[in-house]
Amino acid sequence: MKKIFTLSILSILFSVASYALTPITPSTGSLCVGTTMALTDSLSPGGTWTSSNTAIATIGVSSGIMTGVSAGVVTITYTLSSSFVTGTYTVGVAPAPIVGGTTPICIGAFTTLTDATAGGSWSSSNPYVATVGAGTGIVSGLHGGVATINYTLPGACSVSKVVTVDAASAGVITGPSTVCVGSIIVLVDSMGLSGTWSSGSSSIAAIGSIPGMVVGVATGTTTISYTTTGPCGSSVATFTVTVVSGPSTGTLYGTTTVMAGATTNLYSTVTGGTWNSGATSIATIGTGSGLVTGVTAGTAPITYTVTGCGLTASAYTTVTVTPFDGISGQVLFGSGAYYGNVKVWLIKYDVATHSLSGYDSMVVMCSGTSVNYLFSGIPTDSFRVKAAVDSFVGTGYIPTYHNNFFYWHDANVIYHTSGTADINKDINMATGTSSTGPGFIAGDVYTGANKHTTGGIPAVGLHVCIVNSATGQLVQQTWTDATGHFTFSGLPVGVTYNVFPDSLNFITSAYTGINLTTASPSMSVASFTMHTISKTITPHTQSVKPTQSVVSSVATFPNPANDKLYVQWVEKTTESASVVITDISGREIYNNKVDFNEGAGLLSIDLSSFASGFYVITVKTETLSYNNKLQVTH
Repeated sequence: MKKIFTLSILSILFSVASYALTPITPSTGSLCVGTTMALTDSLSPGGTWTSSNTAIATIGVSSGIMTGVSAGVVTITYTLSSSFVTGTYTVGVAPAPIVGGTTPICIGAFTTLTDATAGGSWSSSNPYVATVGAGTGIVSGLHGGVATINYTLPGACSVSKVVTVDAASAGVITGPSTVCVGSIIVLVDSMGLSGTWSSGSSSIAAIGSIPGMVVGVATGTTTISYTTTGPCGSSVATFTVTVVSGPSTGTLYGTTTVMAGATTNLYSTVTGGTWNSGATSIATIGTGSGLVTGVTAGTAPITYTVTGCGLTASAYTTVTVTPFDGISGQVLFGSGAYYGNVKVWLIKYDVATHSLSGYDSMVVMCSGTSVNYLFSGIPTDSFRVKAAVDSFVGTGYIPTYHNNFFYWHDANVIYHTSGTADINKDINMATGTSSTGPGFIAGDVYTGANKHTTGGIPAVGLHVCIVNSATGQLVQQTWTDATGHFTFSGLPVGVTYNVFPDSLNFITSAYTGINLTTASPSMSVASFTMHTISKTITPHTQSVKPTQSVVSSVATFPNPANDKLYVQWVEKTTESASVVITDISGREIYNNKVDFNEGAGLLSIDLSSFASGFYVITVKTETLSYNNKLQVTH
């Protein structure tokens, strides 16, 4: 026998609304003559607005827009059916325009502003720049800048005037600090072109024909000045310029010993030159950066070259590369470039106890299809290496072990001996695929105390993965909830999946061969038992059809949704359901009666005609009641 239940959204709310209205928003306030204020009663729409005195303020009958007409107090009424609410508002007159005063004001000086309308008070928008006496209108300049001075009457009606305080600043000079004899450089001051340029010694550097131009005359150092003059006096900015006859490499510095596979930086006190390695088989160096990378043990000559004034200068040093002792490799993004941080872990593995512990980690920045990692000075032991990008949400690059496994007990073990080099231990980052479809797989993970029971203690917060059996790609990942339950939804059908929990120190046997089809798109008993003694996680295989212990439930996905919304149910018995979607004002957009058949099922709702925004979806059967906010985006 089918059970029928139909849900009417917000019927109780609307029946109550005919007897009592919510207050007007805002319920009181002030405005000036000629200005407007918007009043609303958003939870009780459809009413009318009236003013107690239209000579003081008018209001739109349906819009709720109130306009000040003359000074006074007015009552606004909102009426719906036989109910009404009121609000009281004060209309004030704007003061006369502000007059008087001089601008700009010098720092430490003052000026007086006045207003013909009495009874108001003065205030400054920026007291750091200028203050004003609340009852006097006397403005005092404190720091360079701009401030707005306001004159306000009771009731909040006001007028304003902008004042400027002159800081008398010459700004800051920027540009090259070195010029060759017979050459020119151009300097720039932050205050623009209103000042005057001068040289402390024209016999060393002279001012050219255009503002800021400096001509090298003879070797030496001089001071270039930029002077501005304004209402509040003069200010001078200075800049030191050195005139040279040829280039200089300056002094080289930095760490000159590096391990093979590691990096170090070299620097010079004079920038702008180029770096070069005389033995790239031993060490390479970035031409413009000075970043040295050790390749193999040995000594490499390094050259730093600077050009200028038609001449070249070079400086030399050497870099010693020591043998590599540790584990190194690359994190490879084979499906395309990745830009962002990559974290790499070195994990110590105890073969006897099957236990893992983090030994070391590092964060490297990737800006292409690969990035290097290196762990040095590590002891003799068994290790695994794991990498992950900043975040993994649904799809994208997946945390992966060396070489390309995403669960530890199948990953490659690196048996490292202290003092030796384990190189090229690369990690091929696995990727997830976009998961869209009506498929649904769920189950439970319990700790069965090694008795192979299915009703033990729930395993909470356990990482669970689902994999495409044919391609080996991870499709989704999730975590068990407080009851040990996990759910994967939005899966494509026509695909066979494997499911497995992934936990450090537990070897997992996957739940294999879950084939989802259009006719049978769901499976809800992919359950596992954790054996705490043997440290294994094994599936306990049951029928695909849910058992009588199944708890009826409803879920919707995705959220936010675009063109499609799916309603997923699990039912102990067949029921009829009412599915209703309303907008935030309570207007019904979608209403459908659906048979929720026993077991798991899926309903697809077309959202292409829905406007972007927020909605409420409600699902009701005799045994189920589901209500959730829904966001639609196009």
